[in-house]
Amino acid sequence: MSNNEMLEEKRYVGVKETVLYGIANGGQVIGYNMVRMQMTFFLVTVFGIPSEAVTAMITVMGFWDALNDPIMGTVVDRTRTRLGKLRPYLLFVPIPLGIATVVFFGGAEFLSGVQSNAAKIVYMCLTYFVWEFFYTIGDIPFWGLSAAISPNPVDRSNAITSARFISSIIGGLVTPIISLFIDLSNKGVIGLNMRKLFLVMGIVAGTLGMGLFSLSGLFCRERVVQNSDEPKVLDCFRFMFKNKPLLLIVCSSILSTVEGIADTFSQYFYIFSLGAASWGTIIGIPGAVSGFVAYPLMPILERRMTSKQIVVGTSILKAAVASVIFLIGVKFYRQPIVIVPLLMIQGFIFSAISSIKMVVPTKMIGDTVDYMEWKTGERNEGMAFSLLTFISKLTGSLCTAVATGIMPLIGLVTVQLADNSLQLVESATVNTRFWLWALVTIIPPVVSLLSLIPYKFYDLEGEKLRTIQEEMMIRREERSKTASLETEKGEI
Repeated sequence: MSNNEMLEEKRYVGVKETVLYGIANGGQVIGYNMVRMQMTFFLVTVFGIPSEAVTAMITVMGFWDALNDPIMGTVVDRTRTRLGKLRPYLLFVPIPLGIATVVFFGGAEFLSGVQSNAAKIVYMCLTYFVWEFFYTIGDIPFWGLSAAISPNPVDRSNAITSARFISSIIGGLVTPIISLFIDLSNKGVIGLNMRKLFLVMGIVAGTLGMGLFSLSGLFCRERVVQNSDEPKVLDCFRFMFKNKPLLLIVCSSILSTVEGIADTFSQYFYIFSLGAASWGTIIGIPGAVSGFVAYPLMPILERRMTSKQIVVGTSILKAAVASVIFLIGVKFYRQPIVIVPLLMIQGFIFSAISSIKMVVPTKMIGDTVDYMEWKTGERNEGMAFSLLTFISKLTGSLCTAVATGIMPLIGLVTVQLADNSLQLVESATVNTRFWLWALVTIIPPVVSLLSLIPYKFYDLEGEKLRTIQEEMMIRREERSKTASLETEKGEI
């Protein structure tokens, strides 16, 4: 049997563990999507904080993330316990992160009688800081576990696919459900004003989401042995710049930031252009189920294409679909009878593409961990995946900041009236609703094509990657035999 055949056949992770890892990510995404996708709407429209203050806070927090993610990655790689270096954090963090989610979204209700913008801004900054802190503590070990769960790349790919597949389904339901309840609240159907509604949703996200997230610490194992060396904080940056493939993935992900702007503006588009937030529920249904299409496609794509080819191909396809949808609807963006079916088609295709695009780069980062171990003898999942979470949160923060800054440029000004209804004031010189249509369709995916530039230089694929993985398998088996012999000598 060849080394490559051994690499494919020797499996360590069963179906149960793979599925539970995916469900845990689904729970994590409930809280993440709640915070990221609703942050601008909640803080500006519900909490009543000036958009300029929200933009400034998100920008500052982006710098905070630049510091705390590498630090946390180093802390993780220095951790030595009988449970491993990753699982202790996954067992600890769900409770404080759940509490932080509730406290953040409870701000509008807790401070409902406070008129001072300064007090609201301080509350916003403190609670968001705490939420980000605990999210980092959980997110880095979680994705680090995807590389440590097995030495077999097939096992790792299955775990990542499960995580992204399940989280895309659950995450795809979050925004439509929230949109529905926002509409019901505005119409007085459910007896909850907007402040109380977001408090209740924060409680649901904090309890249900974090309860599911805890499954990763309870039922998933670390099987790739950690290094004996304990890295320093600055090693994270050295690690990234020594690891060319990882650096290219980081650069590509940062350039794709603009792609998330569509999620921020979709809420505004539903409310102000289509007339009701609940349109988001109908539009979101196809996207919530299209992951079922993407999931069986992954093995087929991986057999026929390299990871880089999948990323490039899906990005181009997404931009092409967005362009067609935009052009078809450009004269009808105020008419739900035309726009809703178009956005349902777009959502179905985009969700499937996004599911694939989320799996592949994550898998590629696991490959870069193997590459560094092969090249230097260092294996640092915490450092590598701290960069992944840094990218995710930085791009999310940048996206929200950019979106909030764009709002006045496109003539979008929202005010909350006494009856909690929302009113859009459009500029006399700017066609606000046209720009909303462009921002939920063509602009994000077309501009994000810039993210493909770094992949021109990415070469950790094909025969080169297989050779590295085969050599690492041999090295690990040799280390295991040496360790066993040393143990036997000690017993004698």
